[in-house]
Amino acid sequence: MLKGIVLFFIITSFSYCTKIKGTDIGAELIPAIDNVYTFDTTLEIQAFNKFIPDSILPRLGRDASGNTGDYVLGYISNNLQFGKTKASIFVEFKPTAYPFAFENKPDSLYLDSAVLCLHYSNTFGDTNATQTISVYKINELLKGDSAYQTNKIVSYSEKLGSSSFSPSTLNDSLFLFRQNTSNQLRIKINNDFAAKLLSIDTSKFSPFNNDSAFRAYFNGFAIVPETNGSANALMSVNVSDPASYFRLYYRVMKNGILDSTFKDLKFNKTFPSAALNSIQRDYTGSEIQKNISQNTKGDSLVYIQATPGSYAMLKISGFDDFKKSKGNVMVHLAEIQMEEVATPGRQQGLFYAPLFMYSEIYDTTMNLYYPFLSDGFTTGSFDVEAFGGLRSYKTDNTIEQGAKYKMNITRYVQGIVTRNYPNMPFKLSAPYSVRYDNLYITFALNNLCTGNVVLGGGNNASKKMKLRLVYSKL
Repeated sequence: MLKGIVLFFIITSFSYCTKIKGTDIGAELIPAIDNVYTFDTTLEIQAFNKFIPDSILPRLGRDASGNTGDYVLGYISNNLQFGKTKASIFVEFKPTAYPFAFENKPDSLYLDSAVLCLHYSNTFGDTNATQTISVYKINELLKGDSAYQTNKIVSYSEKLGSSSFSPSTLNDSLFLFRQNTSNQLRIKINNDFAAKLLSIDTSKFSPFNNDSAFRAYFNGFAIVPETNGSANALMSVNVSDPASYFRLYYRVMKNGILDSTFKDLKFNKTFPSAALNSIQRDYTGSEIQKNISQNTKGDSLVYIQATPGSYAMLKISGFDDFKKSKGNVMVHLAEIQMEEVATPGRQQGLFYAPLFMYSEIYDTTMNLYYPFLSDGFTTGSFDVEAFGGLRSYKTDNTIEQGAKYKMNITRYVQGIVTRNYPNMPFKLSAPYSVRYDNLYITFALNNLCTGNVVLGGGNNASKKMKLRLVYSKL
């Protein structure tokens, strides 16, 4: 109870900082820097590389409409900076209504083929290197009403099919059975499995009679990348999209003529289908593994990998000296500035920086994270234009183009300077989503697993991470 009262007091106090009109965001409101009344300086930031622990890995659920959002699928075999990644999908495709039947005369049905289709949107990594994706039967019963963390391990066996392809071909248009389709990963499923489904009778004991019976008969598909090739990418797919399904093509005798048709098993929102995305990171031999240190002065290189991945803890130790030497000042701008460093393992043509960087306050006494409310939530919800963190690029004729990020924490810093608020460390990450249960705040940021970047730390020789301060004496 006491912790909740303390947290409420701190958050409320930060929110009241919005009354300080001199800290309103916008370059046009910052007075000219004349070094008489208005000054410009920087404070050093110490950055410490960290791995996201299993306890705070993202938990992937459904939105209000029952949709899953994009999952990732594939294998990254050779990211020199961040190692390897294996991403698998486990999903139930099943009838959307019960009782279900292909036709009410299973002895007169003739199988043509079966295919598992997944709606595809984009690729992170090498779109030309061959991926091999295999499909298996799931061995355990998953829960359709549960949100699973990305470290969930699922048992599977009995291979049902596989496909080898280059991700660059997934947006090709196909004309199949009087239908035009594109942006689909299609995996042929073996005829033995499909024929068994087609031959199921329609009695009251049939697996197709109700949802419980079908789930007991078939636990779903394990869609798993093979890791013995040169694959070097993750593909974003959506299992709840209408273009994702398991389709059986067959012929049925009608009026003495064989008629070709098909039926689909899909992601069911009425009888919720189970779905989860299992993501395994392996940093063995990578740059990040070599740069995770216990350096008390901070790391010169900061490795940020989109969730689930790595993050950094930031400390700004110069606030105390600044307050002692400058006294009470009006802070016009307090901006965290970060730039990408081109390390030897950078593969710019394959792997790009996250679209969004995000920072949040870490309360060391309560072991709790909370947002920069007065800086990042000026409109009542997260305001990325006010807070910053959106990726931009800096062009330099002498080096490759690099990503850069800025975050505005002006009101937070004003509270430290004039109201003696505690100077707490920050967590810097590239999250898939952000959630504060105690504040009823949740919002999405980056696509899952999409993006990684190496930033200069506070003691980097050429691209220091720093806090820029523009202030006037009172």
